[in-house]
Amino acid sequence: MEKLNFIKVHVEQHVFNLTLARSDKRNAFSPTMVNEIAYALNLANSNPDIRLVQIEAEGPVFCPGMDLKAFEDPTVDIGNPAIPKVEKSLAEIFACLNKPSICVVRGDVIAGGFLIALSCTYLFALPHVRFSLPEVKIGLFPFQVLALLMEYMPERKAMDLCIRGDSFAAGDALDKGILSGILDVEETALVELRETILKNAPLAISRGFVALRRLKEQDYDDKYNFLLESLADLRKTNDFKEGMDAMRNKRKANWKNS
Repeated sequence: MEKLNFIKVHVEQHVFNLTLARSDKRNAFSPTMVNEIAYALNLANSNPDIRLVQIEAEGPVFCPGMDLKAFEDPTVDIGNPAIPKVEKSLAEIFACLNKPSICVVRGDVIAGGFLIALSCTYLFALPHVRFSLPEVKIGLFPFQVLALLMEYMPERKAMDLCIRGDSFAAGDALDKGILSGILDVEETALVELRETILKNAPLAISRGFVALRRLKEQDYDDKYNFLLESLADLRKTNDFKEGMDAMRNKRKANWKNS
């Protein structure tokens, strides 16, 4: 892979691991860093050997959102000519992922850092992690984060978080429906989830993400017809045949992703 300045990536056993690595700036987004993340996620999404994306961060803070200096003054940003410009926004890239993603936060999530954390299929945190949306304290509002919060909670509660701007603990985030779980020392829940995802049919899961996007766009009749068509198409795949045969013969399925 081309040289990346602000993130680290490596692939291990069908898992695409992406680490935010701008810890000297608390992993704040610069335009180049955003482009590197989008570029890496595009690669992961287009690689059929990748079944899962996991995102973490170096340092004591997961991410505080935008590096305002870098966005206001382009000369502050350090470009990366080794990779092409990704035309889609980071939000669009996450929305187009056709495979599960897990975000693991071991440091505080602040402001725009929620954009990555909430865009993933699963979100885990260590017990000490705190979450905060302080934008209103400096005359801003977390508009994009609000849209994501509304996927996890009623709009009144989502607005309350944005209006108050207070920080809250991982336990509160779990109660609010933001977190998938709080990790213990052995990170048992994370290990078990990864194992579960990797043993299931990748093509079926991928089709599920496509269906989810379509369901958000269609009315009831179109949704129903689309789901019937999707099920019929999936039953024609090699993975469905393999899954049925494995079940009948009580053996582990050997997925072909086709």
